[in-house]
Amino acid sequence: MSGDSMTVTYAGEVRAYLSGFGDPPMLYAALRETQLSVPLDVHGRFFTLKQSGLRWMLAFTTPQRLRDFADLTERDSADITYVEVQGQSLIDDVLDQAPEPTGLVVDCATSEMMTFPPTKDLTPHCYYDDEGEIVR
Repeated sequence: MSGDSMTVTYAGEVRAYLSGFGDPPMLYAALRETQLSVPLDVHGRFFTLKQSGLRWMLAFTTPQRLRDFADLTERDSADITYVEVQGQSLIDDVLDQAPEPTGLVVDCATSEMMTFPPTKDLTPHCYYDDEGEIVR
C-alpha cells in the first residue's frame, strides 16, 4: 500500500490479497472496520442464498455496487432495500449468531469480489469444522 503504513483500508487489503500479497488477519481487520450496504429480503431480513449447501450473505462496499449488482441480475434497483452496517457488527452480531454457518460475499460480481466462508477465524461461534460438522 502507498502512504501511511498504519492506515489499513479494506480496498487496499483486497488489492494486496488479489495481487498475491494478502494477509488474511489484516483483511479480516479491515473488513470489520468497513461500512457495508447489505440487501434485505422481501420480509426485511438480511438476504441470504444457498450455494453448494452453504448459506451466504451478500454485502457491498457502496450502495452503487449494490445497485449495479441488482441491474446485473435484472432486478429493479429501486425495489432493493438495504441497510448500512459496520462490518464488525455484521460479523459478530449477525453471522456469528446465525442459526447455521453463513459465509459473506463482499462486492459480488465485481473484480474485487471476496468470499469469507464461515471459518473459526471469522465466526468463532458458528462455523464448519474440518470434518464438516457445525460448531456452535
